[in-house]
Amino acid sequence: MGAPTPDHTAVIAAPGTGLRYGRVTGYLRHDPVRFGPRRGRVRRWLYAAVGGTTEDGTTVVAGAAVARLGPVVVAFAYATVGERTLTFEARGTVSSARTVGPTPREGASFHRRDARLELAGDGALDLWAATPQGLLEVRGRTAIDVLPVVLVTATSGGGWNVTEKAAGTAASLELAIGGEQVLVPDASGWRDWTAGRQDRRTTWRWAAGAGRATDGARVGLNASTGMNGVAEGEDLLWVDGHPRPLRLDTLAPADEDALAGPWYVRGSGTQLDLSPLGQRSRREQLGPIVSEYTQPIGRWHGTVPAGGDDTLEVELVGVAEDHRAVW
Repeated sequence: MGAPTPDHTAVIAAPGTGLRYGRVTGYLRHDPVRFGPRRGRVRRWLYAAVGGTTEDGTTVVAGAAVARLGPVVVAFAYATVGERTLTFEARGTVSSARTVGPTPREGASFHRRDARLELAGDGALDLWAATPQGLLEVRGRTAIDVLPVVLVTATSGGGWNVTEKAAGTAASLELAIGGEQVLVPDASGWRDWTAGRQDRRTTWRWAAGAGRATDGARVGLNASTGMNGVAEGEDLLWVDGHPRPLRLDTLAPADEDALAGPWYVRGSGTQLDLSPLGQRSRREQLGPIVSEYTQPIGRWHGTVPAGGDDTLEVELVGVAEDHRAVW
């Protein structure tokens, strides 16, 4: 499959009718804030990650995000190389150097003296950041994109949320850690662009990753409970760029008291387990805004549906996340 063509547009609104709730495939090309109900604060973010395995068998994952939460901006970057993890965290107020685009295609950026993060709408990464573990430089490039999926939902507290997800893109990844070069020419990527007027108190769990099946097919995963946990939700599988829904019933850590440990995803034809190599975790408060999360980083392995009663055996790099926000 080649890259999606420009006519793959996700239609989420009609003149005079507001947002259309539901799930559609395609690229989101219009700012949903123009069409959604105006109650509540607007929040937007873009998260992108790329990972794979080096020639010597080392697992490598790198990612970054920029989030605009009303007047506050939060940004992070990370890289896990084997069992070594570097993390950068920053927060501040909105300025011309910190932005999330009104649509995914416009990407996101965060600039400061100790960091420069550039995230493209197709999941490409270009960043450098001074971390407590040393200088981190990342260049991730998307070689073949996949067809995104856009989900429009109403939240339980009267808000709304629009998210564009894509996983399983073909990519390349270059890292420099304190001057040491790490190359992953055959990598895979996933991304999450979200905007909305979400509920003041919001929780979610998320699983995402990308890689290959044992038969060579490119595979991407996105699963979530909480904010978008509706009947037609964002539990999705991409196989060679084509998205299809997953029927899942469980997304959870193996031990609720060890959120940074192993996680699992279960459902019809799906049996995936995350073996963590590193983690990001933080609890921060910026005035009335509170964010508390744990995100283990590692490898998903197991089976996913292949159609009918068949399954695909897959190995993916990826993450899980438990997040609680008061914003």
